[in-house]
Amino acid sequence: MNKTDALDALMGAVKMQGEQAVQLVNQNETLQEILKEMTGLKEEMDKTAATTKRRLGEVENLVSEIDKRVHIDDAEASEIKSIIGRQAHAFAKEYFAQAGTTPSDNLFASKKGQFIRLQHSHLKHHFNVTKYTHIKHTEAQQAFEFLKSLKLSAFSLFETRETPKQKEIIALESGVA
Repeated sequence: MNKTDALDALMGAVKMQGEQAVQLVNQNETLQEILKEMTGLKEEMDKTAATTKRRLGEVENLVSEIDKRVHIDDAEASEIKSIIGRQAHAFAKEYFAQAGTTPSDNLFASKKGQFIRLQHSHLKHHFNVTKYTHIKHTEAQQAFEFLKSLKLSAFSLFETRETPKQKEIIALESGVA
């Protein structure tokens, strides 16, 4: 190879390296632009995430407030009444069994009514409400479980004493007999 050919080859190599250098510079500038755009997108995404997180917190607070205000529905109220009615019957039966007496239908009904009122009273006290229908919807299952856990022994002797109406029924029925 002669000097001219070597020089031409060298010049070609330098020219090619120069073009490659220009391409690398162009690629570097393109990558710099992409990096700027990605950084901008990340900042926007961070702002959006912060806004979303804040709004999610607001929604959670609203849901919590709504949960505090939503009371039991009609079906849940019916279930409470059903549990109370069944248990009042069982409590009255147990009460008279413990006393060793067989009550008249009127006396039994009066005692059952007394146990209905007592259960309502204990339920309202337990959930700190003025009406059992004001129990929160989210606490309905707890109300069912509370009622089912009640036993005759949960009521004081004062609460289960003979009421004036029951004494009147006993007096009337014993006067008739």
